[in-house]
Amino acid sequence: MTSQPFISSAFTRTILSHAGQSGLCEEQLLERAGISLSLLDGQGTHVPAHLVERLWNECERAGAGASFGCELVNGMATTTLQGLNILLDSAATLRASLECFTEFLPRVTNYVIAEVEETNEQARLHLRGADRQPHFFGLDAATLSLVRNIARRLGRAPGEVFASVSLTAQQAAGQWLRGVGVDVREGPHPCLSLPLAWLDETLLGANPFLHQSMLRHWQASAAQHSRSDSLEMARHWLTAGDQPIERIAERLGYRQPSNFIRAFRKQFGITPKQFRLGL
Repeated sequence: MTSQPFISSAFTRTILSHAGQSGLCEEQLLERAGISLSLLDGQGTHVPAHLVERLWNECERAGAGASFGCELVNGMATTTLQGLNILLDSAATLRASLECFTEFLPRVTNYVIAEVEETNEQARLHLRGADRQPHFFGLDAATLSLVRNIARRLGRAPGEVFASVSLTAQQAAGQWLRGVGVDVREGPHPCLSLPLAWLDETLLGANPFLHQSMLRHWQASAAQHSRSDSLEMARHWLTAGDQPIERIAERLGYRQPSNFIRAFRKQFGITPKQFRLGL
């Protein structure tokens, strides 16, 4: 990971490709957004999130319609995202699939934080901006991709799977969601709500051997990032929302929260709680 909010170059190329197919000038968009071609080379490279936000804005200024982000759904299976989708598709249950999604999404982007909240009757998948609200084009692409993929993994229609989906006021995904029978509501960030029982449903593509192989690959790749970079990410999570410190420690691979607190204090001179309070 990196301390700077980023979005994968693979997803950035998807945005640019769709812009070109929509009749927009790719070279002009890149120049105005301040994105060099070198940032788009390779499969594991990252593009600073603020530059991708500029790219969204330039697409909008150049005439991209409100549904531009919704139309990206079919192009979301880029090299990086496709690898993650194989891991998610092959999990035994939807619960296991979502656990992998929330764990490894920061490898694709740390600009959006995904969290699963469980109540007595419902599970809610929240998508929150790490430091500010992402452009609604990006939120539409992420929301519709998740709705479509989760329903596909369960082998059911979206209207059967989701009790409701909350969208921000600017998002244009509501029309598509209503068209497939999903109750759409307005909220501060995208949130997918579904009956809790669906979490333990066996996925159609469940494949233990493939899943374990992909899981080892993603875990080994994640282990290459330094502990100090992980602690830099912790600072974003501490300021981005109200995640419990124990949960942040768990997401960073600390088995004991006390070890995370000790490492954080050694790195920054204060505890995570003090940092969150702005001390």
